[in-house]
Amino acid sequence: MLRACQRVLKPGAPLVFFVVAVAAGLSARDTARAIEAGPVYVDAGPGYPSLLEAAGFVNAKVVDVTADYAVTLSDSIRARNNDRRQLEQLLSVDEYAEGQSSRRQELAAIQNGLLRRCLISASAPDNNATPTAGL
Repeated sequence: MLRACQRVLKPGAPLVFFVVAVAAGLSARDTARAIEAGPVYVDAGPGYPSLLEAAGFVNAKVVDVTADYAVTLSDSIRARNNDRRQLEQLLSVDEYAEGQSSRRQELAAIQNGLLRRCLISASAPDNNATPTAGL
């Protein structure tokens, strides 16, 4: 996907996205817990700077916004609790419960330092770009 993005962007054009990722430095057991609690594809293997570099991007930056995301996720859980009846009618009782359970599990993993939310940015290469190596 990153290589496809790099091919269609003009030289120097930015690529910016958010991810929920497994926190660095976890034990094997905690990594497994983080993967279980996170969204699909939460384990980015070598990390986004390496993936971006391999796809040809430059000037990769990672900004940790985990604390803000935890507040947002907590607010989302609370708001969905307040609108429970309407959401159960719109979705289903099971789908509502599943979504809330998933959000609570992700929030707990964030609060326990297993997951983090990051803003990732990089640029499509141009002739004057600085490689991302060393991030």
